[in-house]
Amino acid sequence: MEEAVERIRKACFREAFIIHHDEADGVCSAAIAAKALNRAGLNFKTICLDKLYPEVLKGVYAQGRGLYLFADIGSAHVKLIEREAPMGNLTVILDHHDTLKSSRSDVFNLNPELYGLSGERDASASTVAYLFAKTLDASNLDLSALALIGAAEIPGPITGLNQLALRDASTGGFIQMEKGDFKIMSLGKPFSYKRYSTTLSVLASVGYYRGGPLRALKACMNGFEEKDYEEASKLEEERRKANATLLSILRREKLAKMKAIQWFSDRGVYKGMGTKVIGSFCSYLQYQGFIDKDKYIVGYMDVPPDIPGYGRLEKTYVKISTRAPKPLADRIAAGEKPPLSRILPEACSKFGGFADGHTVAASGVVEKSAVMDALKTLDELAS
Repeated sequence: MEEAVERIRKACFREAFIIHHDEADGVCSAAIAAKALNRAGLNFKTICLDKLYPEVLKGVYAQGRGLYLFADIGSAHVKLIEREAPMGNLTVILDHHDTLKSSRSDVFNLNPELYGLSGERDASASTVAYLFAKTLDASNLDLSALALIGAAEIPGPITGLNQLALRDASTGGFIQMEKGDFKIMSLGKPFSYKRYSTTLSVLASVGYYRGGPLRALKACMNGFEEKDYEEASKLEEERRKANATLLSILRREKLAKMKAIQWFSDRGVYKGMGTKVIGSFCSYLQYQGFIDKDKYIVGYMDVPPDIPGYGRLEKTYVKISTRAPKPLADRIAAGEKPPLSRILPEACSKFGGFADGHTVAASGVVEKSAVMDALKTLDELAS
């Protein structure tokens, strides 16, 4: 962190280009980085992505010389970033997904996974961004509340590096402790950190093609307005109805099954929403009684061709999301079954696609014409 900050100061960049993920952890980590860099005298631009498309990465780096910061996205593709990053730039990745070390001195992969910690338990990307912000300036304590909202995606109590943000937020009066839970006091209404996490994820992902990520980012940086809460409620209801429709279809028709995976398509019910919603539905689906608890869950949906704030994708893609139900997750932890963070990237890459994620939850992208081949390959790898 200190080395990265020192390089940023010496480079004297005037602007940072922030690329971030489209749910609460991605939005919060981007907001933390943006506020910290802005306070240090840098302007910033942002682009929100569900997946780091190689063609988009090329376009992003074509912006010219400067500081490129990846928030909650990038660590899984550090080798791709190393290949694409032009000399003369500085790239900083603030992430917690499974990763490899960077071999380039101008690409900083700041990830707790590289230091013996678990990105699935010990640190959200927002906490990594918060530690970066504190390294940049020790007075950035008010950003601790955003780190905790990002950390809400990690199940269970606040642990590991996330506890550093909890301590600072509590000491600074940015949260209010209540019966083992706590409320965020610095953004607007005194809601639970988990509720703020859901609100931001809904704004940014369900509303991805309707200006949602920028609205969510502004709310994190400047505080929520009443219209932000209202928009989140409207989008949440829209997603709830779509979830109910798809669940009803799958109860009736069941999921298709192979040897080791069970799969479905969204039947177009999520049209107009960001593709993060298919992953959220897979998470919800793993607790349903009609699901085979010993097979990996796989769902996919079409990727709309236009990336807000960037432009049009060259190819026609589908988003593939995967989850491991609890009994299967236990077998993965015991080393009896392969982690999704390994087999999904391998399956997608065989057909020109890519994937990333955690051991029991991962997602990827392939061209639409190759989706069935990718599923068959994933089944072979999972077997």
